[in-house]
Amino acid sequence: MKKYTFLGRSNGRKFCIQGVDVFQNQWQSLGECDIVLDPRDKVPYSFSSYKVTAGDKTIVFLAGKFRDDMWGFYQRGKENE
Repeated sequence: MKKYTFLGRSNGRKFCIQGVDVFQNQWQSLGECDIVLDPRDKVPYSFSSYKVTAGDKTIVFLAGKFRDDMWGFYQRGKENE
């Protein structure tokens, strides 16, 4: 399992990564998924990889829904870049 940094949870209305609200932009699937752990209870989830382009920024992240219907967001840890 790769190392990912948990960025946070969202109810699906707003979530900013690097100053960009990802819900206000089109998500492009990267066709990949990986296993991440919910930081609350350490339950594993399979989340998909996406990218968003906003202006001159391209943001790559993993996202998916937890059991509580909240969106979870992760980015790959710096040691894996």
